[in-house]
Amino acid sequence: MQKRWWQAALVLAGCFVGWQLAQVGAQASYNSMFAREGYFSTHERLDATKTYDRKISRYKSVYVTQTAKGKIRNASLMFYAKPQGKHFTHYASHWINVRTLRNGKLYAYNDQTVYGNYLVAYHEFGRGHGTTIYAGKRPVKLHYSKKGNLLFTYQKQTLTVHMSSGQVNLNGKATSAKANRTFKRAVPTKGKRTSRLIADAKRYLGVPYRYAGRDAFGGLDCASFVDQVYLDVEHRDIGGMTGVQQKLGKHVAVRHAKKGDLLFWQIAGQKYTYHVAMAIGKGKLIEEAGKSVHVSKIANRHPQFAIHMK
Repeated sequence: MQKRWWQAALVLAGCFVGWQLAQVGAQASYNSMFAREGYFSTHERLDATKTYDRKISRYKSVYVTQTAKGKIRNASLMFYAKPQGKHFTHYASHWINVRTLRNGKLYAYNDQTVYGNYLVAYHEFGRGHGTTIYAGKRPVKLHYSKKGNLLFTYQKQTLTVHMSSGQVNLNGKATSAKANRTFKRAVPTKGKRTSRLIADAKRYLGVPYRYAGRDAFGGLDCASFVDQVYLDVEHRDIGGMTGVQQKLGKHVAVRHAKKGDLLFWQIAGQKYTYHVAMAIGKGKLIEEAGKSVHVSKIANRHPQFAIHMK
């Protein structure tokens, strides 16, 4: 009986050690992926000045960021469960984002998060290479041609994004800017800069929170939300992750934050931030957090510092 007790104890001890090793391995993988995300965020090309969402079929659209000279920096293929019209009607159910790096390569990811509700799996590839990523259960083949064109191949369809010229073709035929769609209503163009920033931010009220989301038609996260607002109003790409945005200017006390300034959250003792919002005046902020974009009182949210945006 005593022998069996010791055998059971050894088995339990072995299970515990195995569990500890698994936890250490999982944490190491998490940290590795987080570091990879940080690398990509600080090595992206951030010279885009405009964005558009172009309907390419009843169930798909492509979201693009583009430079003033027409070069495409990032492209997202959006998949909808319900048919889409000329105007926004439903949020996308799945998407695949492809973004450019300063080293000339691309990296891609989909809406499938790992480690709970955070982080996604990133795929980096250069010219002449590609990868396969799933949009839900649909496999999508990505290929970056030696000529510098990005190809999405899915369900016997091929979407070609000419990164240098800005042209977007579906099955060899050029798509038209007439198919570009506005989210809810047009970007405000009248009034003071800060008034336009706030009015534009409020266009996105109710947009669902999606970690690493890049298009309001599919969902945004905290950093991509404020980046989208600055792209809309100031034609300025401030980066889609807080690690980049927190370096935009000098840190100031939250009480000195002005309309349009960014507010940041940071764990004590940690170098990097994990959340960002925009100050909109009268002690309030607007943020993409929880379920969707909403307005909150700054006093109830306790950000650690602000950055004055010029």
